[in-house]
Parts: sequence; structure tokens; C-alpha cells
Amino acid sequence: REAGVDISFLEAPETVDEMREYCRRVPGPKFANMLEFGATPILPPKELKEMGYTLAAYPLTMLSASIKAMQISLELIKSGRPTDELILSFADTKDVVGFTGYAAEEDRYKVKS
Repeated sequence: REAGVDISFLEAPETVDEMREYCRRVPGPKFANMLEFGATPILPPKELKEMGYTLAAYPLTMLSASIKAMQISLELIKSGRPTDELILSFADTKDVVGFTGYAAEEDRYKVKS
């Protein structure tokens, strides 16, 4: 903090013990970068918080998971098999992307004739 640092970050600790030691020895807020297939063990947010981390990022998790889901879906489509088990219902999809809310707002502002 004396050097003007708002949060500290230890690059690629390789063990949980290294992560614990860093949290024990370094004062102030700490950032954990949870990158699957990287050097650092992937831990759940609760465990990171208990260890002393203030903020955790899982920067590629959602991107990688969505790419994998797209690849599986495309393979199913290509082979003529159903995708029902992988996808949300149309109603759920509309809710997630906000279309249901947009429709409600549209109804709210419709000019009555």
C-alpha cells in the first residue's frame, strides 16, 4: 500500500502451500488468477477467500466451456442427432438474453389505439 498498490498478485504459484504462504506473508488485498491448465492449482472461491484472497478471476472458464459446447453442438447437428440435452428451452433462452424483459417493456410503452 505504501508503494501505491491497491491489490497484489503472485504470478503462477504452483502449489496450494505457495498460495497460503503468499497470503500469510503479504499484507493487503490479494488477487488469484484461476487459469485452467496453467501452473496454479484451481481452487473454489470459498477456499481462496478462507486462504486470504480478496478477488479471484477465472478468465477463460466461460469462454472455453462455451467453445466446447459449440463444438459438441455442431458435431451433433452434423451427424443428425438431437441437441435437446445441450440447449435451453426457447423460453429460457429468451429470459437469459433479456427478450422477455424487452417484450414486457414494449407492452408497457405501447400506444393504445
